[in-house]
Amino acid sequence: MESLTRNILDCLNQGIPFALATIISHKGSTPRTSGSKMVVLADGQLYGTIGGGLVEARVIEDCLSMMVTPQCHIKEFILNQELKDGLDMVCGGDLTIWIETFPEPSSALIQVFTAMAAQEKAGKKTMLVSRVKGFSGAAFTTDKCLVLPDGTIIGPHLVPKDLFEAIQDNQFSGTAPVLENRNLEEFIIEPSQTNDTLYIFGAGHVGFQLAKMAHLLDFRTIVVDDRAEFANTNRFEHAHTVHVADQFATVFDELTRKELAIDENAYIVILTRGHLHDQTVLEQALRTKAAYIGMIGSRRKRDQIYDNLIQQGVSQRSLDQVYSPVGLDINSETPAEIAVSIIGEIIQVRAQNK
Repeated sequence: MESLTRNILDCLNQGIPFALATIISHKGSTPRTSGSKMVVLADGQLYGTIGGGLVEARVIEDCLSMMVTPQCHIKEFILNQELKDGLDMVCGGDLTIWIETFPEPSSALIQVFTAMAAQEKAGKKTMLVSRVKGFSGAAFTTDKCLVLPDGTIIGPHLVPKDLFEAIQDNQFSGTAPVLENRNLEEFIIEPSQTNDTLYIFGAGHVGFQLAKMAHLLDFRTIVVDDRAEFANTNRFEHAHTVHVADQFATVFDELTRKELAIDENAYIVILTRGHLHDQTVLEQALRTKAAYIGMIGSRRKRDQIYDNLIQQGVSQRSLDQVYSPVGLDINSETPAEIAVSIIGEIIQVRAQNK
C-alpha cells in the first residue's frame, strides 16, 4: 500500500485538489488516535481513515465544502449519543481534527512532500513544520517546511532558532501533532510516522506469504536469504528491499553496510531453511534493539538452539524475549495460515508497545 505522503505528492504533482484531515488530539475512547490522517479528493475518493462512521462523514463534508480555497480549520467533535450511534460502537471520547485544503499545487509544497516521501522510503524520520498565518475567525492558512534529522531544512526557512533547537533535541518525538507558540507565532509540529520495518530472514513459502501480508499492513519489508533463486524482486515485488546474503554469519553487518541496520522500530522474523541458519541469525538478532524477534520451529528445536546459545554466553533473560514458536496459537498449518498467525502476533506486540 502507498503511504499517505505518496498519495499527497501524487495529487500535488498531478494538480488534483484535495483536503487533509488530521486528528491532532483525542480524549477517552475514540475509533482512531492522535496523528491519524485521511486524504479527501474532490470526487469523494479517500486515502486513509480517521475512524469511519458519522464523524468521518461529517469531516468529509467539511473537506469537500472547504476545498475551493486554501484554508485550515480546527474542529472538535464530542462523541455524544448521536455520534456514538453513527459509529456503531461504544465510544465516549472527544476528537480535535485539523482540516487543511490544497485546491492547487505549489512548487514549495511539492519540494517538501518529495523530500518527505524519500525520507519515508529510506525509513528515516522527519519533522513537518506548519507556521500558522492569516488567522481570521476560525480559518487560517499555513506555510510549511521539512526538517531532516541532520538539520537540513527543505522549503522556506520559517522555523525560529529556539524551535529548531528543540526539534534537534528530539523534544517532539511522539506521533501526534503538537501546537507550539514561539515569539507570538503559532506552529504545528508533526513528527513523521515512518512505517515499522519487518525483516524476514528466509524467502521460502512462509516468508513469501508473510511479505504479502506485511505489504497490506504498510510495513516496510526487507527480505533476506542466501538463495538468489528465492530472494529476488520478481518473487517479492512489494518488498522495500530484497537482500541476497553472502552468508548468514555476517548478514547483519551486510545490512548495516547497505544502510538497513535494525533499530527499535524493527520486527524480526526468522524463517530460514535450517536450524543452524536460524541459530546464526538469532544470535545476531539478540544484539539489536528490535521491538520483536520471532523464530519458527517446534519447542524441541527452539530448546536445542537456546541450549547452544547459552553455552556460547547468551543469557536466558535475552532468550526469554524471543517469540518462539513464532505466531499466535491458532492451529495454523499452511504457509498462509502460519503467516497470518505471525502477523497477528506482531500486530499484538506493536499495539502493546505503543
